[in-house]
Amino acid sequence: MASAENISRYRALDSWRGICACMVALFHFDVISHLSFLPLTRHAYLFVDFFFVLSGFVIASNYRSRLAEGFGTGRFLALRLGRIYPLHLVTLLLFIPIDAAKDGIGPNLLQAIVTNVLMLQGLGVNPQNWLNFRELEHQYRVLRLCDLRRRRKPDRVGDLALAAPDHGRTGRARHHQPRWDECDLRLCLVRCLYGFALGVVCFDLRERFPVLRARQAPSGETWLEAASLMLVVFYVSVAGSNVILQVASPLVFTLVVLVFAREAGGVSRWLTVPFMLMIGTLTYSIYMLHPFVRAVVRAILMVVERLAHMELFVSYALSPGHEPTKVVSMNGSLWLGDLLQIAMLLLTVLLSVATYRFVEEPGRNWVRRLADRRKAAAVRSAQPAFDT
Repeated sequence: MASAENISRYRALDSWRGICACMVALFHFDVISHLSFLPLTRHAYLFVDFFFVLSGFVIASNYRSRLAEGFGTGRFLALRLGRIYPLHLVTLLLFIPIDAAKDGIGPNLLQAIVTNVLMLQGLGVNPQNWLNFRELEHQYRVLRLCDLRRRRKPDRVGDLALAAPDHGRTGRARHHQPRWDECDLRLCLVRCLYGFALGVVCFDLRERFPVLRARQAPSGETWLEAASLMLVVFYVSVAGSNVILQVASPLVFTLVVLVFAREAGGVSRWLTVPFMLMIGTLTYSIYMLHPFVRAVVRAILMVVERLAHMELFVSYALSPGHEPTKVVSMNGSLWLGDLLQIAMLLLTVLLSVATYRFVEEPGRNWVRRLADRRKAAAVRSAQPAFDT
């Protein structure tokens, strides 16, 4: 069993999480462009399910052995809260003036502030998704963390932990019936637990069966990874129009995770170049900040539209089965739309660098130091005192 100081780092999977975040951002930017009309982008909400599977695998790999060695569920919860809450609070503060300017300061906004501060905004208590458009965002619904180790005598069943990963998605619901790609609480929690649980199972299967870790020749691994990459592109492109394929997508993503956890092929080498690793590191910030970038850019374009008497918004349904909504149209030019989407994504990444450096890292480190001090104090208090 690996010690807490010797935990494997699945760098290629971290980069995949960054790719998922970027694809979800492109899906949410709502711009008439070549990119938006690509089936891969139109159905990119499925990368949320990919992210859930990835997070289940990565969190299980990071914490399973630690908890088995007495890491402590309370310490785990404290560290996870330190990981997600500082940036959650910052984005909340960014969205308050946006919603206040849009809808005014009233009881709905005040209620939304309270529920967001308490991280209860995903429970359906607000009349709509105020202050952001993500559901169940970054809420760690931790039941208990488990030890899934294989023992000599399988008579000890560890505790099971299911934690919702660092992300949520979808805009304000336009349909009363729940949809896989535009889910309310009834489906969002199901998607989260379903994908995350598959990620945990995926990690356990890899640990239990050495054949899943055994590497082939480099060329064979490269072909396997390339086939898995093409599978993701193809499946996401076609699954958006079929509910059965949507529901089955986490199973497909589980297979892809098993392939890239080996990190033995040419695609993995590309995924572990410094730029891709940086995108993986910025995953949480990208998820949290892209709605803010979207809101600010749309607000600026609305002002330009009024001042310049231009038509920069049209009513259109970018995703199949959705009702038309106001999307950005750069004077009808798809190429300008592409440039705008790319610029919005680059702006999101640049802002994410800043929030990671000045919000995520300091918050996480402060909580870790606090947890270490409390652990040290608990150890000292537990030691017996001897008369000298």
